[in-house]
Amino acid sequence: MITPSKTNNNVHIISLGCPKNRIDTEAMMGQLTKKGYCFTNDINSAGTVIVNTCGFLQEAVEEGLAEISALALQKEQLGFRLVVTGCLVQRMGRSLKNEVPEIDALVGVHGYDNILAAVEGGKENSIPANGCDYHAKFYQNRLISTGPGWAYLRIADGCDNRCSYCLIPSIRGRFRSRPIPEIVREAKMMASLGVREINLIAQDTTAYGTDIYGRRSLPRLLKSLCRIEGPEWIRILYTHPAHIDDELMDILSREKKILKYLDVPLQHVSDRILKKMGRKVTKQRIVELLHRLRTKIPGIILRTTFIVGFPGEAKADFSELHDFAGEMKLDRVGVFAYSNEPGTRSARMPGQVSEKTKSQRLDSLMLLQRKISTNKNRLRVGQTVSVIIEGRAAKGNKDVPFKSGYQYYGRSYAEAPEIDGKIYIRNSRQLIMGRIYQAAIEKAWDYDLGGIVIR
Repeated sequence: MITPSKTNNNVHIISLGCPKNRIDTEAMMGQLTKKGYCFTNDINSAGTVIVNTCGFLQEAVEEGLAEISALALQKEQLGFRLVVTGCLVQRMGRSLKNEVPEIDALVGVHGYDNILAAVEGGKENSIPANGCDYHAKFYQNRLISTGPGWAYLRIADGCDNRCSYCLIPSIRGRFRSRPIPEIVREAKMMASLGVREINLIAQDTTAYGTDIYGRRSLPRLLKSLCRIEGPEWIRILYTHPAHIDDELMDILSREKKILKYLDVPLQHVSDRILKKMGRKVTKQRIVELLHRLRTKIPGIILRTTFIVGFPGEAKADFSELHDFAGEMKLDRVGVFAYSNEPGTRSARMPGQVSEKTKSQRLDSLMLLQRKISTNKNRLRVGQTVSVIIEGRAAKGNKDVPFKSGYQYYGRSYAEAPEIDGKIYIRNSRQLIMGRIYQAAIEKAWDYDLGGIVIR
């Protein structure tokens, strides 16, 4: 086994899971950078390897355990210090080290302030109880790893919605908003780094402010963010259909910087299933909300997610969901098969649906949405849109499907980062990453578009 030098300050970091996890990773990187640590993509030169894990679903648990176990084998050869952080640590606690004894330190989601001690060997385990927070400056020193030109900005953590299928409250704790001045300071920091698109995230962005200001205050926060010089786009992700009100719709329609795009996870539309899920909304309320959004904000792009195979979901419930998707023709849809998570209320519910049925329903709904997406994309051919350039569309890029004839890829207001399709761009001159260009849409695929820069 190779024993690294005690002065080896190279850190190799792996971030799994959602954008909220990504922000925690970036904040840890910022803390370590202040103390002289450097980051490397080469695990062979690393003195420490950090895995920031997700623990939301069993699939994520299995992915995290597989990643950690593979690193444990490499550790025997390379001798690095193995630190595991994040939601999986918070979910499993110290039993995670029983699963993989090679782990040197554990850091839960409420103990990130201790990442330096965990890396340096001064703290073996840091798994504070749910609801503990770390200092505001923990975010201020983030190293932005997204982009170029865009980043995530978390406005709150935790959740009070208590959906019956979800472990987030037990992992992340109660809903906790960050004060507006603190968020604005971080947004200004992003602007100084050239960030042009800010994507607001939380477990429920529409609940922002209920805990610290006594009422939903997302519109108030948005007004403050719109006054910052630099960012041109502000995108709102992870809203809750029960919490979208006229005040939010008004600012969406009025403020030019706020993109006419809303991520509204609906999960289902059958009233019977919605009640079992604990979603605090009815099908009628959902339909009315979608119609109001489309009326008040012409051209708005609506994204949602659906869960199929929830306990007790009968054929009629799924048919109702399928018909709804066909009638409403939402712009972006993600479909997930229900995951039975121990510790949730739904795990104890009767009428668990077979994996085969879940898979069939998922495929059926995604096939329908693929047709809807293709037709909507065809209607965009001929339009001129603003596109933020994200990278080069090169062969061999495993993260981005290659489209022949197009040198670049990016997104318009209609595509959120990492979850929606791309706009592939051709141009005779070199484009600058992170800049926003005007492009004419000339080609449509199922989920992606092709265009040419016109100015």
